Amino acid sequence: MRVISEIDQLFILAQSPFRSLKNEFIAYRLEDYDEYPHLPSLPPSRTLFYQIRMNLNGAMNFISNGSRLVTSHCMLSFISPLHITTFEQVGRTRGLCFLFSESFMNDAFQNEHFRTEFSFFWTNQNHFFIEEENIPLFLQIGERIINEYKNQQVLAEKIIKDYLHIFLLEAKRITKNTNIIEDRSSDFRLLQQFYKLVNSSLPLLRSVDKAAGILCVTPARLWLVVKKLTHQSPLEIINQRILTEAKSLLIQSELTISEIGYYLQFKEKSHFTRFFKNLTGFPPIDWVRQSEMKK
Repeated sequence: MRVISEIDQLFILAQSPFRSLKNEFIAYRLEDYDEYPHLPSLPPSRTLFYQIRMNLNGAMNFISNGSRLVTSHCMLSFISPLHITTFEQVGRTRGLCFLFSESFMNDAFQNEHFRTEFSFFWTNQNHFFIEEENIPLFLQIGERIINEYKNQQVLAEKIIKDYLHIFLLEAKRITKNTNIIEDRSSDFRLLQQFYKLVNSSLPLLRSVDKAAGILCVTPARLWLVVKKLTHQSPLEIINQRILTEAKSLLIQSELTISEIGYYLQFKEKSHFTRFFKNLTGFPPIDWVRQSEMKK
C-alpha cells in the first residue's frame, strides 16, 4: 500500500504528464485526462490530499477501504486521507476531478468547519449516485472551477475556493448529508478534534493517553466527553479506525497477515489476530475468505 503525500506524485505514479499548480490544487475534465497517456489502474494507495470525482459513465471501478464499487451514471466520490483506494479504468471516462491539498483546504475553510459540514470525506459512505436532473448544476459549477484554474486571472484562486465551497454545499444537499450537529460547545469541539486526530494520524493512533496529550486534556476528560457524546469510549473509536485500516489492507494489499500486523504496530502476529477476532468474530484469514465468497 502506497502513501502519496503530494498531488503530482499521483500523476507520476499513473505515468501521466498532468501536473498541478504548486502541488496545491488541480481541476480537470476526465475526458481531457484520457487524451494523454496514463496507466489504466493504480495499486492500493492512500493520498494525503483530498479528491472529488464526478464520473458520468461506468468507466471506472473503485475499491475503497475494502468495498468494491462499480461506477455508473452518475456518481460523486469524496476521497480523503481516511481512504485506501484502488482505481481501475475500464473505458473512456467522462466527468470532472478536483484534487486539493490539506493546506489549500485549511485556507479555503475553517478546519473544523470543513470536517463537520462535509463529513462525507471522513466516512466509508463517500460515494453517491445522483439523479440525472442534478448533473447540469454540478457540471456548470465544475466548468467554472476548471476555467478559473486554466486561465489563472486576477482573483482566480479565491474564486476557485468559493465555487468549490458551492459545489460541496450542493453535494451535501443532494446527498441528504444535512444531519450535522451544530453544537458549538467546548465538548463538541474536543470531540471533533479527537475524530480528526484518529482519522488523519499516520502512523495510526493507538493510545488514548497519547491522544489526550496531543489535545492537551487529561485522559479522564477525553473519556468523559467522548462517551457522553457518542456512547463509545475513545479506545473503541481508535480500535474501529485500526480495524477499518486492517480490513482495507487485507483486501487491497499484497501484505501478509504478519506484515499487516507489524504495519499496524502489533508486536506479534498473534496479538493482531486476537485483536481482529475480538472485533469481528473471525481471525483475519477466515474474514478474508468470507469476503471473497461474497464477491
